[in-house]
Amino acid sequence: MLWQIDERLCWNRSEAIIRHFDDAHVQRRTNSISEIAFGETHHIYQSSSLQHWFKNWQEQRKYKLTASTFAGAIGLWPRRRVQLWLEKIGYLHPFTGNMATCWNNIKEEEALERYKLITGNSVGFPEFQVYRDTDPEYDWLAASPDGTVEQVVYELSSRGVLEIKCPYFDGNMKKARPWTRIPLHYIPQAQGLLEILDRDWMDFYVWTPNGSSLFRVDRDEEYWNLLKVALSDFWWNHVHPAREECLKRVITDPLYELREFRPAARHELSVDIVYESKRLVDEAKLMVREIHGKIQD
Repeated sequence: MLWQIDERLCWNRSEAIIRHFDDAHVQRRTNSISEIAFGETHHIYQSSSLQHWFKNWQEQRKYKLTASTFAGAIGLWPRRRVQLWLEKIGYLHPFTGNMATCWNNIKEEEALERYKLITGNSVGFPEFQVYRDTDPEYDWLAASPDGTVEQVVYELSSRGVLEIKCPYFDGNMKKARPWTRIPLHYIPQAQGLLEILDRDWMDFYVWTPNGSSLFRVDRDEEYWNLLKVALSDFWWNHVHPAREECLKRVITDPLYELREFRPAARHELSVDIVYESKRLVDEAKLMVREIHGKIQD
C-alpha cells in the first residue's frame, strides 16, 4: 500500500504544479483571441535592434513545432495550447516578442562571452535544425539552438548543446539573481533540443547582471519517448487535420468550425510529463553559480 500512497502523493503534487503554471502565467493572458494574438506584441519589439543576434528563422519556424513551444503544446500553460494550435493552423500571427524576449536577445551575446570565460569552451552556431528532415513522420519537429559544444574527455568525444537564458525579472534588475534550480517548464525544451540535435548533454546557462549559474542536463531517452507521444498527438490529431480543413474551405471561426480538432487545455500525459520533468530538474547538476564574480558554495 505504501507505493500506492506515494504514487497518489506524486500525482497530486504534479497536478498542483500544473495549476501553479496556470495561475502564475496564464492569468496574464486573456480569453479574447484578438488580445491573445496581439496583446503582448508591439511593433517596437520587432525592431531589428531587439532581434536575436544570429537567429533569423521566423519563416522556418512558422510551420514547425519548435522545442521552445513543447511545454505549451503539452499544456503546461493550458490556454497556451489552444493559442499555439491557432498559430500553427495559420489563424493567429505567431508570437514575435515582448520585453522579456527582447531583453534575452540583446543580452545573449554578453552571456555567451561570460559562459566561454567560465568554461573555456568554444561554441559553434548551427543552423535551424529539423528533426529527421527526410522523414515526414517527424520533420514537423524542429529546434533553434543557441550553440553547440564539443569536448574531449579521456580521449572520448563528448557532444553538448548550449541553452542560454537571461531572465527579465519584470525589469527589476536589483532582484536579479541566477537560479539555483532549472524551472520545470524548460525541461521539455531541453530534452527536445538534445534529441533533435542528437547531443549527449546540455549546458543550461543562466545569466543576470549580478551573476550567473550553469547547469548540466543529461539526455534522457525515456523522457523523450513520453514527450514525443504528447507532441505527436498535438500535431497529427489537432494541427494537421485542422490545417487540411483550412485548405479546403474558408474558416472564419476556428474555435467553433474546427472544434472537433481543437485540443484540450492539457494533454492526458501532462501530469506524467510534469512528474518526469521534476525528476530531471532534481538530477540536473549545478556546475557553477557566481554572484558578482564570486563563486557560491
